[in-house]
Amino acid sequence: MYAVLKTVGKQYKVSPGDILKIDKIEGKEGETIAFKDIIAVGGGDKFELGTPSVQGAEVSAKLLYQTRDDKIRVFRKNRRKHYERTKGHRQYITILKVLSIKSSIGEEVYKEPAKRVAKPETVEKKEINQEVTEKKVTVKKTATKKATTEVKE
Repeated sequence: MYAVLKTVGKQYKVSPGDILKIDKIEGKEGETIAFKDIIAVGGGDKFELGTPSVQGAEVSAKLLYQTRDDKIRVFRKNRRKHYERTKGHRQYITILKVLSIKSSIGEEVYKEPAKRVAKPETVEKKEINQEVTEKKVTVKKTATKKATTEVKE
């Protein structure tokens, strides 16, 4: 299932579990934000288009963090006038994770994948690898420019 939502003057197509980067909106980290201005909702063979928005549709997302985007350079020049100006800009952004989409078509909720538990065999292999890396290998150069190696335990 997917939805097209409108926020901060832009439109985004989202599905549950998507990470979304939008212009800054108010909120604190960990808060759940509900978007009610949904333009379209679709899933499988069903599709609903709003005029201008779908009635009763809602997208909820978790605010992960707020930061600033990469710097862009704004360069202006008038040729033959000796005019050049360079400015930089970093936009404030909000990173969201879409949790659920609700509409008259249906509801879809994002489910966290189950965490994998390490098998006992892999733990033993890691310990063996650590023992191998603890051995020191030294390289000595001789006067004839040949390298000899010695392993110390």
